[in-house]
Amino acid sequence: MGQEIAEIFTSMPWYIILPLCLGVLFLFIECFIPDFGFFGITGLVCLVGGIIANAVLTKSIAQTLFLIALFIVVLFILFLIFIRSAKYGLISKTPFVETKTAVPIDYADKNKNKYKDLIGQRGVAITPFTPSGKFMIDDQVYDGITRGEALDKDCVIKVIDVEGNKIEIEKVEV
Repeated sequence: MGQEIAEIFTSMPWYIILPLCLGVLFLFIECFIPDFGFFGITGLVCLVGGIIANAVLTKSIAQTLFLIALFIVVLFILFLIFIRSAKYGLISKTPFVETKTAVPIDYADKNKNKYKDLIGQRGVAITPFTPSGKFMIDDQVYDGITRGEALDKDCVIKVIDVEGNKIEIEKVEV
């Protein structure tokens, strides 16, 4: 059994070593770009694929169990690096960790008055309003809503109120 484990790295072909190394590298990158996206998933797939390919190729339970144990230790060390980085390193300085949300602190303030300048302006309905639809002011298309009434396409409208991203309009008699 000891000889089998010693042979694990000396007899392993490059096409098994490559996914194992890429898996560790991708998981290390995931420690600093945490989103469980491309790097995390690809790293896990590479590790699992490399271990399964080695198990099929060698047909050795001892080597397979050793690889699994080795990569569990590697994953634990990477997890500790991630935790350390989240507390003191690069990740701790990201907006996600600082505010405990992925949305920046001033996001609501930036978008709060985004459409306030439209109040009182006139435009044209480019779709029917039932009671929501699209309208155009100065070659810019907006989503709007009426107070319950249906409006036809191509009628003249006026913006009467804006609340966040909700733009209320009404029909204007020409």
